[in-house]
Amino acid sequence: MAKRFGVDDVIKYIFLPDGIESDLEDGDDDEEKMYVDDDLVDPDYNPAQDINAGPLEIEVEESGSIDEEEDQVLLSCISSETDAGEDQTNTQQKKKYRWRKKPYTFPDVSFKGEFSTPPDEIPTPLQYFKLFLNDDCMAYIAEQTNCYALAKDGKVVGTSAKEIEQFFGILLFTGIFPCRAYTTYWSNFSRFPLIADIMSRNRFQDHLRYIHFNNNAEMKARDHPDYDPLFKVSPLLKRLRDAMSQLEPEERHSVDEQMIPFKGRSGIKQYIKNKPHRWGFKVFARAGMSGMIYDFMVYTGKAMKLPGNLGVAGNVVMRLVNNLPEDKNFKVYFDNWFSSVDLVCLLKQQNIWSVGTIRSNRLKGCTLKTDKELKQHGRGSLDYKCEDTEGVSIVKWCDNKAVHLISTYCSIDPADKCKRWSVAEKKRIDVERPYVVKEYNQHMGGVGLCDMMLELYRTDIRSKKWYMRIVYYCLDVAVLNAWLLYRRHLAQNNQPRYLPLKDFRSSIASALTLAGKQKIKKRGRPSLNDESTCSSKKTKKALPVTDVRYDGLHHWPHHIAKRMRCRYCPSGYTRVQCSKCLVGLCLNERNNCFMAFHTK
Repeated sequence: MAKRFGVDDVIKYIFLPDGIESDLEDGDDDEEKMYVDDDLVDPDYNPAQDINAGPLEIEVEESGSIDEEEDQVLLSCISSETDAGEDQTNTQQKKKYRWRKKPYTFPDVSFKGEFSTPPDEIPTPLQYFKLFLNDDCMAYIAEQTNCYALAKDGKVVGTSAKEIEQFFGILLFTGIFPCRAYTTYWSNFSRFPLIADIMSRNRFQDHLRYIHFNNNAEMKARDHPDYDPLFKVSPLLKRLRDAMSQLEPEERHSVDEQMIPFKGRSGIKQYIKNKPHRWGFKVFARAGMSGMIYDFMVYTGKAMKLPGNLGVAGNVVMRLVNNLPEDKNFKVYFDNWFSSVDLVCLLKQQNIWSVGTIRSNRLKGCTLKTDKELKQHGRGSLDYKCEDTEGVSIVKWCDNKAVHLISTYCSIDPADKCKRWSVAEKKRIDVERPYVVKEYNQHMGGVGLCDMMLELYRTDIRSKKWYMRIVYYCLDVAVLNAWLLYRRHLAQNNQPRYLPLKDFRSSIASALTLAGKQKIKKRGRPSLNDESTCSSKKTKKALPVTDVRYDGLHHWPHHIAKRMRCRYCPSGYTRVQCSKCLVGLCLNERNNCFMAFHTK
């Protein structure tokens, strides 16, 4: 009996779960992430090419199942149709690949780059942060904020670069000490001095309402060919990406997507199933094994213009690796949404070696054993083939499911053993694993590690402006990159002790809010229980961060009722306290610890 398959049936057959690889690291039955957004699941497939092709007729048994021979015929038909869709966007002649099962020739991929000598004196956390968002960036934001407030409501906000720094410092504090409503920080019952003493609630709300990053008068109309959906924050994104391009890259990089949580209204909001944050802005990022982000781009939908003819996914990878120096033998890792044979060959031409999982409909004529044949030999069975001229290896390995991997510098040897849970034996067993799988599992998690660290202290202040979530992301990434660069320099100087991320972020927030600034004046009479006028001998005041201690601004000595121990000399007691640092310091005819404490 013959059954006719239409275009819809062919599309459904393409995206059967067999085309979704299993999680290689855990070896469980969870499927990989699937994308439910503006694009098709397979960005290289163009179903419009099948509309005029007519229905596809395939012989099917009475039971409705397709045997192995017909399965291969159908997959080859679908693969050829998919490749035909790719060739429409490619002006060059279609390249033919010749696959052979032969020993793989390993190229020389030794890394030729190295990090420069770190500074002898490690900079402060604020100085690391300002490598990404410097004083010029703060001054530009203050200028645009003042212009926007005047144009919108005719209000003179009169903010400055120093006040924008205080605003950002408060945002960093909110990531460490989160509250459901930001007004809680100024409430009489839950007042938070680290924030409330820096800026009043009304002033903070003014900044949250009017902060701006670009001139609206220069914004193109939506129907304009040069319209930019990210125009509101494009200068900030450009500044951050330029700063990241100055970082010395690591040897191994991973390319993957991130999600900026957002559930409001926006034309570029995406939905991704099986993500911790399913709704939000999708970001494609390139990160090292340490979690440091070296480049990123916010996905704006199908209309996003990218150079190249590899499809959306392939062009994203080429855009993100564009800043990598050539002839250094960098390695890049990506999952099956990005990978294709043409992509890895193009990367190899730039001396960038790659490993990735790949979908079965992108193998470019490479035929391997079926899933049924591999499962008959049990877990750990594999099949592979190599390309003669390009030096590409494709490996199909059977774990819980069959998975395809592609590489330009490694293949099945040297194989090793990995631990997997056996349901039948109720214990962990040894499973033979090819070398390409080990490489992928070890070095693919850079973007995931960055996601984990960002989630620890994510800035989360509600705003009516959709682009503020992207601003928070930029702020958090700048802090994280600054911390990872600080740790790299300490490791190069053989200094194993380092500030934890929370303390590093707190130091940046404290320096942004106080360094070179003055606290707001408190209203009303001073309290009798005020800590600035009454202190216990057993309570030891914490030293201010270095950027605040030596800024030389608004450090005034004032007399306190109860004496306290001097924080500079070991045995002195004093009734003089610094109004900004809130520590006791000797100031008498014998000792001038006050001046010595604030002088480098």
